[in-house]
Order: sequence, then C-alpha cells, then structure tokens
Amino acid sequence: MSDPIVLDERQQRVIGVLIEKSLATPQYYPLTLNQVVTGCNQKSNREPMVSWMEDEVDDVLTNLARAGFTSQVHAAGSRVGKWRQELTGQLGLSGQAMAVVAELLLRGPQTLGELRTRASRMKDIPDLAILEQVLADLAGRQPALAARFSPDGVRRGIRWGHLLQSQQAIQSQRVAQETGVTFTDTPASPGTSSMPNESLERVDRLDQVEEMVRKLLERIEALERNQT
Repeated sequence: MSDPIVLDERQQRVIGVLIEKSLATPQYYPLTLNQVVTGCNQKSNREPMVSWMEDEVDDVLTNLARAGFTSQVHAAGSRVGKWRQELTGQLGLSGQAMAVVAELLLRGPQTLGELRTRASRMKDIPDLAILEQVLADLAGRQPALAARFSPDGVRRGIRWGHLLQSQQAIQSQRVAQETGVTFTDTPASPGTSSMPNESLERVDRLDQVEEMVRKLLERIEALERNQT
C-alpha cells in the first residue's frame, strides 16, 4: 500500500484546475501559467473563490512538480512553458473518476446530485448509479481517495469528499457536515490576495443558513412521515 497523498488547499485548487481543463477543454491543454491563474481565480465552479497572483500560483506549480504531480512542457520553438498534471496518471485514474476527483478538489464535499451534474460537464455521468460506482471504486482503493463525509444517520443529501488532504482538513469537513459551521486549517492564499474577509464571511453565513434550512426541511419531512 502506498502512502496517502496530502495536498494543501492551494495545491488542490491547482491540480483540480489542470484536471478540469484537460477534460473540458483539451484543445487548450496543457496550460500556460496565466491560464492556470485564470482557472484558479474564476468565479464559477469554485469554492472558495480566490484572487491569486502569478507568483503565488507559480510557487504552487513548482512545488507540485518537485513532488512529481505536475510537469512543464515546451513546444518546439516556444519559450513559454505549459503545465500539465501527472497525479491522475500516477493514481491510474481516467474518464469519469478524473472528473469526480477534479470536482471534489475544486469545490469540496458535495451531494451525489451536485457531483453528478457538475462532473458531467467534464465527462458524462449518465445517472447516479454510475456515479455511485465511481465513488465506490475511489473509496475502495488503498489508500482510499474518497469517502462519505455526511454522518451515518443522514439518509438524504449525503455528501462525499476527497481524501487527498490532511487528516485535520478531513475531520474539519466532516464536522462541518454535522454542524453546518465551516472553517479551514490553512489560509486560501499565502498573501493577502484572497477575497476580503467581509465577503468571505457573508458567503460562509449564506452557506450555513442554506445548510440549516436543508436540515430543518429534512426533519420536517421525517416528522410528517412518522405521523402518517
């Protein structure tokens, strides 16, 4: 059994972007540094939203390359190197599994419905049964690459997350599924170029309210079922 791969939040975002673009827009892959920065900072299909500078992303790419998870290629006659990810090749992932892992890296724990819809923009996942098989395969690997993050008692809105991160981060995300309170063990950016704290706090509060409403609706439905 190989050792677990542990990526910090910045590395997760960069690897997620590279996998996503390799599947969604293969004609533009590998990516220049500027394209990687744009992918990290885009406002759609990302959680949390960030605003990183080129030097920050370049440092992440370089560190990932030292670990063997990215590589830089140069086309004939071009001075500008382009970046590609090597992680999925090392893990033996392809197609739908790559899309699911990319989505979890880019947005964190998600429900089966969310995951299928969002991952299908990279690789078609026809139904939930196929997604469940993909997740079962990821969870059954040694070491596991994904797991159910929702508490055992939850029957609806079950969320799955990836395990390519520290145990502290995994535990924090599991607690968040139980309490609705989210927090991170590392900053989104090494500098001050992430979203303003006030904006992040508003996003966090909205997410918490939505989660509380979801849990309340589930409890109401359970009570109604018990009364019938």
